[in-house]
This record gives sequence, C-alpha cells and structure tokens, in this order.
Amino acid sequence: MKNSVVKQKRMVTTAQKLSLGFGDLGYSLIANTFASYMLFFGNTVMGVSGTLMGIAIAIGTVWDAITDPIMGFISDNTRNNFFGRRHLYILIGTIGMVIVNILIWSVPMSLSPVLKMVWFMICIILLRTFTTMFQTPVAALSLDMSNDYNERANIQIVKSVFTILGILLPTLLIGVFQTDFYNEAGELVDGRFNPQGYLNFGYLTSACCVLFGIFMIICTYSHVPRLRELAKKDKASPISIKSTKKMFINFFGALKDKNFRGITIGYMVSMVSASILIAVGFNVFTFTFETTKFQMYMIMASLFIMTIAGQPFWMYISKKYDKRKAIIMGQSISFVGCLLLLLMFLIRKPLIELIHQGTWNALIMCPPLMLAGFGTGVLYSLPVAMIGDIVIVDKVKSGEDKTATYSGFLTFANKTGQAISNAVLGVMLDVIGFQEGSTTQTPEVAAGLGWVMCIGVILAVGAGIAIFSTCKLKRSEVQEALDALNKIENGEMSFEGESAEAK
Repeated sequence: MKNSVVKQKRMVTTAQKLSLGFGDLGYSLIANTFASYMLFFGNTVMGVSGTLMGIAIAIGTVWDAITDPIMGFISDNTRNNFFGRRHLYILIGTIGMVIVNILIWSVPMSLSPVLKMVWFMICIILLRTFTTMFQTPVAALSLDMSNDYNERANIQIVKSVFTILGILLPTLLIGVFQTDFYNEAGELVDGRFNPQGYLNFGYLTSACCVLFGIFMIICTYSHVPRLRELAKKDKASPISIKSTKKMFINFFGALKDKNFRGITIGYMVSMVSASILIAVGFNVFTFTFETTKFQMYMIMASLFIMTIAGQPFWMYISKKYDKRKAIIMGQSISFVGCLLLLLMFLIRKPLIELIHQGTWNALIMCPPLMLAGFGTGVLYSLPVAMIGDIVIVDKVKSGEDKTATYSGFLTFANKTGQAISNAVLGVMLDVIGFQEGSTTQTPEVAAGLGWVMCIGVILAVGAGIAIFSTCKLKRSEVQEALDALNKIENGEMSFEGESAEAK
C-alpha cells in the first residue's frame, strides 16, 4: 500500500509538464532575446564598439557561468519547510528577471559609448544572476519530479519545445515592434535600428515571464512535500565558502569521468555553434546577404521551427537506441547543414540578386538552416537528461543529491563557451572593420561576417561530435541505479547498499 502511494505521488501530470514548459518559455523569451539581439543592439544600434560589447557580454557570461553551479549547490542543500529546495529561488529569480530585462533595453542614447558599455555590463551581470536563480533550480526540479528513465527524457523534450519557442517567438514578433523611423536628417531608417522597438518588446517579454513563472510555481508546488521528505534522506553539506570551494574542486575531479566530461565539454563546444549563428547571423543576413527585415526573420524562423519540429524525432531515437546516439546523430545532421550554409555563402552573389528580385525568393536560403536547426534541437533536451542520469548513478554511490549542482555545472560549461565565443566575436567584428552604429557596411566587412559565422559553426559542431563520442554511459547502467534508488526511497535499502531487513 505504501509503495502504491509513493508511485502515485511521483506521477508527473501533463499539466505539470506543460507548466514547466511555460516557465521555460517565459525565461527563454528574456534570455534568448538578450542572446540574439544584445550584440547587434549595443554595437549596431547604440554605437558601442564590438570589442567593448564583447567584453561586457563576456564578463556577464563568465559571472553567469560561475554562479550556475554555486546556485545549484545552494539549492541542493537548502531545507526550507515551505518552499522546499527549489521554489523560493525560482520566485526570486522570476521577479528579478522581469525588472532588469526592462532596464537593459533602457540605456540612454545620450551616454558616451564607454558609459553605455558600463550600463550594459551592470545590467547583464544582474540579469544573469536572476536567470541563474530561476533556471538552475528549475532544471533540477524537472529531474526531481520523476525517476523514470524515459519520462525524464520526455519532460526535457517538452521543456525544450517551449525553450525553443522562446527563441522562435522573438524572431517572429520583434519585427512588429521594429517600426521604421526618420533620423535627424529626415531619412527613413530600417526599424532594426530603432532602439524604442527593443524596449517595447522588453515590456512584453517581462510580462510573459512573470505570468508563466507564477503559473509554473503553482502547478508544480504539489511535489514540494514529497521532495522535502526525500531531501531528509540525502546527505547535506553546509552552505559556506569552504564547501563552495570544495564543490568546484570536485567538479574538476568529476571531469576525470569520461561520461561527465563527454557530455559537459561536448555540450559546451556544440552550443558555441548556436551562439555564433544567433549572435552573428543577424548581421550576416542584414549585410552579407542583403535581406530585408521580413526576409531575415523568415530565414531565422526556419531554423527555430525545425529545432522544435525535431523534438519528437529525438525522443523516438533516444527511446529506441539511447540518448548518446541521438545526440551524435543530431549533431551530424547539423554539421551537414553548416557545410551547406558555407556553400551558399561562397555562391552568395547570384543568391543576392535572386533575393532582391522577390521577397519569397529568400526561402532558397532556408534548407541549410532547417537542417542545422533540426540537428541542433537535440542539444536543448537530451544533454540535460543525460546529466540527470549521471546524477542518479552518482547519488546511489555517494548518498548526495547533486541534481542542481551538476545541472549548474552543465550550464557553467555552456556559459564559459559562450563567454569565450562572445569575446572573440566582439574582437573579430573590429578586426574585419565592422562600423558600429552604421546602417551600411563595406563589401569586405560583409564577406568577413560570412567567414566568421560559417567557419565558426563548422568547427564548433565538428569538435562537439568528437567529444560527445567519448561518452559511454549505457541505459542498463542508469536503469540499475534507478532501481536501487527506488528501493532506497521506499526504505528497502540504504545508500550503503544494505537491505532494510539486514539492518
């Protein structure tokens, strides 16, 4: 009878899965609008040099990378009677995100480039802090709620669909806010260079974030009592500077494990390709391929639509084979798309002429991005699920729940890669002679943008495939650990491996 009650409480309803998805959507609308447009906004719209913007974004991203595992460690070792280990931080993170998200797009045009850079840097650090307080506990909560191998992957698939929607919707909607305007010389200027459009869109994304975040907290709160009781069985570490230092030492020690290293480093390197494609892509389609605003958003939308469309396929592949094989297959497809994108760049002159002849002719550029998006979609769900599998195996051995800590380290690796790539991209923009704050660029700069994007994504995806291949975690190993954990939670066995009857 006791076991049946426990199993019933572990059920994750469709509404709860969707609420996790909506929570990720609210977060993703803010985080991905920032990731997609901040470099373009600061450099091209506000007139801050690429190097200064790269430094500001990199500093914020490094801060984000460091705080992710720290937040995970704090969440794992929190014992709050009302909020449990996750929900308090999720609530604080939601409120902080929506406030700073408005401030970051409100930088006064009258400030000097250096002061604008300082404004951006402070806001980025604050925004990254609150997004960490939200996303790291949410990632852990989504793994806490189920201990079934396939359902845990299914939850991540559902969440990833909404996360990618948070990338797609800004691409589809921000153009509505980017109304054309007249400059001081009386010339009509493309709405992509209108700073007010970004602020107005910030109001919308903040409203969605607070609404969806509260909805998720309410829907998932029913799991708090059960998770709070399970937390009492876990070994807890004191939250202190000494224990935090030890946590980072343990992380670098954990990198000696080929499975943890393969997933964490492979994810970091692979996601650099997405960072490059998004950060530089808007400049490439604006200046290199000379698309209109509508054409650019149509092309980028094809990337994100296919990322979403591929999620059921990757769920099927992970069930039929395993998560590792699905990741390698997805990245291989993405690699082919990147090669085709390079080919289109090399033959861009006739493509540009074709694009100029009709709005819908730009659809010819969609197939490479659709392939890249379809393959990249696997990165938004399965690496997180695999980290959850590694946590289960480790928990049975150590007795410690490191779900949020390990999830934080996965994000730490990802953000470290982003910080490096953003800093390099910012410098590269200056190296190729990109003119900040200008609505036009020279042919040499336009070509340089294309080379930076194409070569960057090809190298990142190729390296990611090689590193992911080193992971050898088997489904049978994870299932054995899950079975042992079920016995521990039901009181049939202890973390030391002894049965309850033997004790």
